[in-house]
Amino acid sequence: KCRFLVLFQDALQHFFSFDAVEQEPLAQLPYAEEVEIKNKAFALFCKENHFGVKPESLIKSPKERHYRTTSKRRVSVLSGQVQIFPQESELEPEEHLICYQWILNKLNTPPFRYLAKSLNWIIIRGSYLYRTVIFNVDHLDANVVRKLKQMAKALQESSLKVTAAHIYVDPSRSDYYLESNRPKDILAFKQLYGPRELTLKLSDFSLRYPVTGFSQINESQIQNLLNHAKRLLKPSKEYRLLDLYCGYGLFAFGIGKDCREVIGAEWEGPSVESAKASAKYLKRFHYKFISGKIDEMFVERTLPKPVEKEIILLDPPRKGCLPGVIEKLAKRNPERVLHVFCGTDEIPLALKEWQLAGYFPKEILPLDLFPGTAHIETMILLEKR
Repeated sequence: KCRFLVLFQDALQHFFSFDAVEQEPLAQLPYAEEVEIKNKAFALFCKENHFGVKPESLIKSPKERHYRTTSKRRVSVLSGQVQIFPQESELEPEEHLICYQWILNKLNTPPFRYLAKSLNWIIIRGSYLYRTVIFNVDHLDANVVRKLKQMAKALQESSLKVTAAHIYVDPSRSDYYLESNRPKDILAFKQLYGPRELTLKLSDFSLRYPVTGFSQINESQIQNLLNHAKRLLKPSKEYRLLDLYCGYGLFAFGIGKDCREVIGAEWEGPSVESAKASAKYLKRFHYKFISGKIDEMFVERTLPKPVEKEIILLDPPRKGCLPGVIEKLAKRNPERVLHVFCGTDEIPLALKEWQLAGYFPKEILPLDLFPGTAHIETMILLEKR
């Protein structure tokens, strides 16, 4: 078990006993008690690792439960009966549960039992107002396509507010519901109906992103995420903002409007194309987005040369940055760096790299993006000592 979960479990013993690797270990607790547990565990984690800065209190989620805008169900056929797992969740909107039950009832009718054997996952993505359904299948043939078209037509005519449906092909039956390592010679994605992109509506603008692209699953907490990033990084017209692992540009558009220049970088091409389209639509002509594998060579040779007034935001995936990236970023001599962590146990090693390069934590801010679970998101502001 990772060290944060061990401390988390220790903190939880004062409330009740549980297995820290469960999907929703805190979903049955009152939210105030959950926040207390997370604050205690994270404070112990920071103290044990000698970060030198006391963390701020956890930023609570506006939605305590039923907040997930992305959910999934594994499909199985047992003794001739179609089943989906997990059967229910305290963290998903009620509309998701109703939609899954509707699809399950359809799959258990004779016309659709053949389809059930080909399904790996059923995935729902979207917002609190609308939903897109993705059928993850292990192969495509005429029968599978015909049955999925029939299912999509029924969804479209239902009252479930499913505005789009798509097929995603994964012959490996991976545990990852949007597995990226698929054979190159097969059709990976097929549109059944509706738009191929999802829309995130923020306070004064909207962003579009690919239906298979990454986005935060707790939509209710996104504005807090942006507000605190802006407060910590203090972007203004004198700065260039460098946004690494930018995805479709959530931070870039959310906090960088007033900067002199904004450079976003992401390895995933479709998300970068969505960011470029948003910049054009929003008339953010001082924005530039580039794609590529973010390693030390990318930082050194592909990113524009550093400028005197530069601030950096990086929000890497859970496994963290590739070796050498932090060292190369520090050599650009940014005035401020905001490092966002979705994996808590990656923090100590990353901070050691920053400290070796001359940058030290100034503020540590945990945000509860995942209520009901043992995970938190952490923003750490770094400056040269």
